[in-house]
Formats: sequence, C-alpha cells, structure tokens
Amino acid sequence: MAKATTVIALACAALGGWTHTGAEKYGGKAIAKKAKDTDDYGLYFPKEAQHYGVSKAASSTIDPANGFAVQFEARQEEGLECGGAYLKYLEADTFDAEKFDGETPYVLMFGPDKCGSTNKVHVIFKHKSPSGEIEEKHLKNPPRMPTDEKVHLYSLSVKADNTYEVSIDGKSERTGSLFEDFEPPFNPPTEIDDPDDTKPEDWVDEAKIADPKAKKPEDWDEDAPATIPDETAVKPEDWLDDEPKEVEDDEAVIPEDWDVDEDGDWEAPMIPNPKCAEVSGCGEWERPTIPNPEYKGKWYAPMIDNPAYKGEWKPKQIPNPKYYKDETPLANIGKIGGVGVEIWTMSKGLVLDNIVADEDIEAVTAFGKDAFEAKSASVSAAVEAREEEKRKEEEAGSKSPIGLDFFAGLANKIPGKPGELAQSFMDRCADNAVIYYLVFFAIPLILIALTIGANFMRASPEEKKKKATQAKAAAKKKDDDIQEDDDNEGDENEPPVEEEAEKTPSKRRTKRLS
Repeated sequence: MAKATTVIALACAALGGWTHTGAEKYGGKAIAKKAKDTDDYGLYFPKEAQHYGVSKAASSTIDPANGFAVQFEARQEEGLECGGAYLKYLEADTFDAEKFDGETPYVLMFGPDKCGSTNKVHVIFKHKSPSGEIEEKHLKNPPRMPTDEKVHLYSLSVKADNTYEVSIDGKSERTGSLFEDFEPPFNPPTEIDDPDDTKPEDWVDEAKIADPKAKKPEDWDEDAPATIPDETAVKPEDWLDDEPKEVEDDEAVIPEDWDVDEDGDWEAPMIPNPKCAEVSGCGEWERPTIPNPEYKGKWYAPMIDNPAYKGEWKPKQIPNPKYYKDETPLANIGKIGGVGVEIWTMSKGLVLDNIVADEDIEAVTAFGKDAFEAKSASVSAAVEAREEEKRKEEEAGSKSPIGLDFFAGLANKIPGKPGELAQSFMDRCADNAVIYYLVFFAIPLILIALTIGANFMRASPEEKKKKATQAKAAAKKKDDDIQEDDDNEGDENEPPVEEEAEKTPSKRRTKRLS
C-alpha cells in the first residue's frame, strides 16, 4: 500500500489503541473483526440500538492550516435502516479518550448518516471567530450516501485556497468554496436586518386589488347549473327499464355460524344484474348531462394594480456587530489529535477500516486508491453473487406449485365452513410447497404403489384353479373315508356298541353333517 504521512487508524486483529470511553451512556462496544468477504480486519460495531463511543489518538498532530485530507472506508454488512457512520476528527489540545463523548471538541465531523428522510454525508467544521466564538459550519447541500452492503470510500480534501472536494468511491460528488457553500458562512455578512425595525401600520404590501369600479353584468346568472340534461339524447332500444341494476346472489349461502337471534334475518348479498351486462343498461333511464353553455359561475371583480402598493416590506439594514473577515479559516478550526466514533445506530454490522488523515492530500489519495480498489472489486462481486442467488430463490419461491391454482379454485367453490377450511389449507400449501406435494402427490402415489404391490401378491387364475382342484380332491377323499366307515357298521365280528354310543355320532361324522 502507499503510505500516508499520518495514519490515524488501521484496524487489525486487535483494537490497536482504540479506547472505549468511560462515559456510562455508551454501552456499545466496538471490536476488531475480519470483515465479510475480505481478509482485512476492521473496527466492527456488532449490536443495534446502541450508543458507541470509541476513539484513538493520531500518530502525529495534523495542522489543517495549509490544506489537508481525510479518508476512510465504511461498510454496512447487514444493510442500514437507521444510523450514523461518521467520524469526528478531535481537537489535539483537549483530546482525552477516557472522557470522549458528544461534547468533546472536534475540528471536523465527516461521514455518512441515514435515518428516516435523512440521508447525507456530513461535512461540519468547528470554526473559531476572532472574538473566540466557536460555531459549526455545515455543508449546505451534502451528497447522499450509498445504502447497500458494499464497502465504500469516503474522502474529503480541503486546499489552502479554501476550496473543497467530497468524493465517494473515488468519484467527485461535491466541489466548491468554503466561503460560499457553508451555513452559517465562515465570514458573516457585513450588514444584517435591524432587529428593532417594524413594519409601519399603514404599509400596503398587496400588489393587486379587486377593481372597485367594476359591476356584475345584468345578464350574469350565478345560479345557472354547470351541467344540464342532453335533450338530444335518445334511450337505447335494448335498455331494460324493468330490470334492477342489482340482484341477490343466488349462489350465496347463509354462514353456518349465523345466529338469527343475534345477527338478525340473513339476506343474500347484492351483485350486479348479469342481464344488464349484455345491454346498454337497466332501470330508469335518465338523460346524460352536458356542460351548460349559459354557465358562468360566481362573479368576481377583476384584479387591478393597487395604486397604494409600496412593495414588499423589509427591515432596514444595519452594520453587523459580529462581522469579521477570516481569509484563512483553516487556521482557525484547530489541530487534529485523534479520531472518534460517537454514534447511535439501529443497524448492526458497521465496519470501519483504513482510516487516514494527512496534510499531504496526494498521499491520502494514493493510500485510498491502493487500499480500496482491489477490496471494493472483491466485496462487490461477493455481494452481487449473494443478491443474485437470493433473487433466484425468491423467484423460484414466488411460482405456485404445479396444480395449486386448480385445487385452490375448487376450494373457493366449497360453501360454508368446509370451504373456509379448504381455502385456509390451500393458503398453507401456497406458503409451503412441501405440504402441498405431500398431500396431493406423494401420499396418493404411495397408496397407488401399495395397491399395485398388493395386486402383485395376489394368486394368479392358474394358481386359484390348482388350489380349487386340490380342495375338491381332499373333500372327495373325506367322503370316501366316511362311506367306508358306514359299510363296516354291519360286520358281525365287530364288538357290540353301547346304546348311548349309537346316539352320538363320531367326530368325523359330526363334522361332515354339520
């Protein structure tokens, strides 16, 4: 990197001399952290809704009298809603890091600030008049700050001839003179309004008056209407006089939760009569109106020059008791002895890096060019890649799942409470495509697969025929066995059967007869 003569702060892995103020108000604590998408460490502000107060002494005192430049990089890694990212270049004679707060004297406040309608890059000098009065001098038309997540370079240079230039990312945004572009001006006006002067009571400052001699013409009718019926108009032949413009909605259904006692008798809502859409109109026909050629409206007297007009009153001018002429204002803004960050932010993720100030404007410019350009290209590419990926995700998410519109249309046709539930479910499906595809595609496909699998497991017709044949053969064999038993009942060699036993069939016969 090119080296500027006086580097106020170049953040690294440690805070490196940055000191948090001891003031109780500043609860936010900045840390040294490697910035996103780079290998550089920066001064990082990790929390939102915090006051931060942190400062560091300059390596040497900077005297702006003969011109100087300040420069730093700032990045909002999480975007910016409301917060400042400006630096205060602190007065060398009073700088005390431990006591640093909003009242600490500074030479210059420079940097971006955004909240609500405010969006600007501050340039504020603290100038000391010959009488010793210190007054803030604000750039009247400051440039706007970028609000993206990329890293940006803020630069201010002021030359010995009292001309200035504000640049963002190396591009000049504002140039001009300290004597012309700041409010209040570095040099007060020679004259001011007399605070004791008042406008005379008889002062006339109305340039025009109504002509007192003018009279309303006798034929001027103030009551004539602006429009009248068009007498040339003819009612269209297809006009339906007996058809109402609105009719009850036949498809409307009384809500299930309608309570006649509490809500009264239910009436179907009215809708435009569909018959009227097919013709020129319905109901009583009325002639259209046209501008009234006789209309003139309310009469007013014409305005004429006021003969008593004296012009716009202004207080008289008197010599300015506070007038002075400072031809070298840079010699009266003090010397820079340190830099501080004293901000309130509602956005986390601010990173400051490569903070530099010097009396050598060219050295500061070279330092910024060397440090910023390569980093900016790398960070911008990474940020744009993420934005493109996010855009594609949002674009993909915005597309309705296949068939959703069809099922949503069916849900809208279901009346009553079931319809409300169906529509609510379809809204959930629109927000979560996973639920939709599970219910309408995955689960039905699983059921179909199970059904097909069950069919494959069923016996084929040939197998069913074979099993039926086997069953018939088994049944025939049983009948033959029983018949053989019957034939053997009369065998004289068989022992006599007890009378009780004859009355009870065998288990085989019982099964057969059952």
